[in-house]
Amino acid sequence: MLCNREDAEDITQQAFLKGFSDTKQLRDISKFGAWITQIAKHMCMDLLRRRKLNKIALKRVAVDEVKNEAANDDNKYSRLQSALMQLKEEYRLPLMLYYFDGKSTKNIAESLEITVDLAHTHLSRARKKMRQLLSTEGGAQ
Repeated sequence: MLCNREDAEDITQQAFLKGFSDTKQLRDISKFGAWITQIAKHMCMDLLRRRKLNKIALKRVAVDEVKNEAANDDNKYSRLQSALMQLKEEYRLPLMLYYFDGKSTKNIAESLEITVDLAHTHLSRARKKMRQLLSTEGGAQ
């Protein structure tokens, strides 16, 4: 019933303890086997019921955590998007090409028709400005 040897052994022990302590309730001693089996069965069902309730509670907690994480992710994404939009285009484009498209500074320079040194400079300034915007409380909201 429990699909777990240790749990079954624990329930068996508890059933025998309960059975021997409550023998006064048993009217016919010849039915002790069936009676103790019923006690064990009810204890197993109680354990399974508690497990089910625990699983339901854990699922609720997990769902709440996922919802909270999703809300936090949405907030982070909104802040990032807002900060990106505040950058000058000359800084935003190299930053997006580098981080979102995975382009090298050489490829960025070629795409934007600027020198590699200028691409490095724009990336550096864009990173610095993004740090400022994201670190200030009201700057990216």
